[in-house]
Amino acid sequence: MAKTLDYQITLYPAHRDGAFVVTQFQMLGSYPEKRIQAAGMDDLIDKVTQFAMEHGESCSASVRCLARRKPPGFKRATENLYFNLVDRTAEKRGTAAA
Repeated sequence: MAKTLDYQITLYPAHRDGAFVVTQFQMLGSYPEKRIQAAGMDDLIDKVTQFAMEHGESCSASVRCLARRKPPGFKRATENLYFNLVDRTAEKRGTAAA
């Protein structure tokens, strides 16, 4: 059984622009945050996904491990977490054609 660890999740606004995902940061900005406890990477990803889906907007999830040592596989499991992405390329084409 995996050890239960504490994590901090922050959701940043993001969108798809063609083949790229653009994440927007503002200094001193206020973003949705949540502290969770998870046992293992599967449990962690499930809880991050649930939080992002409850948020409901296009976002990039940043996960920070609050333990002294990160568990094995943490970086690979948490480096590209994007949810509800909106494609802004289609919006640009629609306005250019009008």
